[in-house]
Amino acid sequence: MAGENFGGLLPAEVRAAVEELAIRYQKLAQEPYIDKKTGEIIKGEKGYVIDVEGSVKKIFAAGEGQSLEPVITVIYPRYTAESLQNAENNSLSYYYTWFRGSYERYTNISLAVAGINNTVVWPSEVFSFNDVVGPRTPERGYLPAPVILMGASNFDYGGGVCQVASTLYNAVLEAGLEIVERHPHSKRVSYVPAGKDATVDYGNLDLKFANNSQGPIIIKSGLTKGKVWVQIMGEGFKN
Repeated sequence: MAGENFGGLLPAEVRAAVEELAIRYQKLAQEPYIDKKTGEIIKGEKGYVIDVEGSVKKIFAAGEGQSLEPVITVIYPRYTAESLQNAENNSLSYYYTWFRGSYERYTNISLAVAGINNTVVWPSEVFSFNDVVGPRTPERGYLPAPVILMGASNFDYGGGVCQVASTLYNAVLEAGLEIVERHPHSKRVSYVPAGKDATVDYGNLDLKFANNSQGPIIIKSGLTKGKVWVQIMGEGFKN
């Protein structure tokens, strides 16, 4: 609390001032993550908060004019980079679908698989396809391509993204993870068996699943040699 002057303040005013400092200078812990582009595991970072009770007591116990440092509580990440390394060493599922279509559809699918690739989902965390991939807009590189809207074929930005969602959906099922939200197309699609599709529409229809395993899972995905593929990595379910 060097640089702060608490002299002449009433006890309630001292507490309010320390609480304001605690809000201003807190730093949240950062969990480890995987760099989306390089696939490198980045270590987590510890955070800290000012212990309001401890700091207030320290102020009242200090002598007049004494310079004090606040009482700090260190907050450590819940998980380690090693937990991600362990997850990367074990495949829970792998699913692929065959790509067919135009350059525009290829572009949209490529953007979506890049969006979900190297995504970490921690235990009890819910993955949202729309939140991770983001809006399918021309500003973000998406192009008009065929989509199924209310049972009819049409053209819209992001056409083809549903194939990525459907491929992910099947990989998640095979991994034994909990489906939270999923919507079928209004008519049959050709790239997955009947009843195994998942349609998405940003701001409306989403694909969500929960990591109900004991450790982190990692989504790997790509478009390689005509295959849209998704692999779920993780340590799985422990007895």
